[in-house]
Amino acid sequence: CGDDDAGSASAPTTTAVADPCAGVPAEASMVFVATPASGARVASGFTVTGCSRTFESNVPWRLLDRAGDVVAEGFATGGGVDGPAPFTFTVGYAPPSEEQVGHLEVEAGDPSDGEGFPPPRDVVPLVRSP
Repeated sequence: CGDDDAGSASAPTTTAVADPCAGVPAEASMVFVATPASGARVASGFTVTGCSRTFESNVPWRLLDRAGDVVAEGFATGGGVDGPAPFTFTVGYAPPSEEQVGHLEVEAGDPSDGEGFPPPRDVVPLVRSP
């Protein structure tokens, strides 16, 4: 009569990643960046995660330096007409010579050319590392 678990290796524990779309309105057009957080230090190759519901599921993004010049840009896909969905993308850029504050802009775009509500946009200030 012994402990059945004695001497056995325990299974590794994993931390569940929170769903960036949990609790967001299902019918609203939106873009939310979950990571990186505001003020995070990032290096080239950092990953961005979030949740969106945009026109044709298109999520354009751009990384700007402190002068407002575009350092990197691209797009990801997220949620669309069927509702919100997560997005993920990687940002690569030519590193600055020293740490520099910049910001990441993630948006929905504006296919209506200014009609109706302004398009959703999330701006995240970041510290770009060399």
